[in-house]
Amino acid sequence: MSTAETTKRLAAPRLRNRVVLGYYLLSIATGAFLLFAHGRLAFAADLVAALLYLTVTALLYGFSGPRDGSSDRKEERI
Repeated sequence: MSTAETTKRLAAPRLRNRVVLGYYLLSIATGAFLLFAHGRLAFAADLVAALLYLTVTALLYGFSGPRDGSSDRKEERI
């Protein structure tokens, strides 16, 4: 495996982790904003926060799966 391929394989998880961290921090900031907002603005911010929480949940669920086929092979042997 070349150095470029190795760098690309290592950079992909780091980028995904940064995206999840960004979504997570944005959802926390939106929730903190809800403490001070009232009326229609609070309702809109609540909807945005709910969408961010769903996105973070889906991204974290995607990370929890196996990364290679080795764990799939273990299940077949059982």
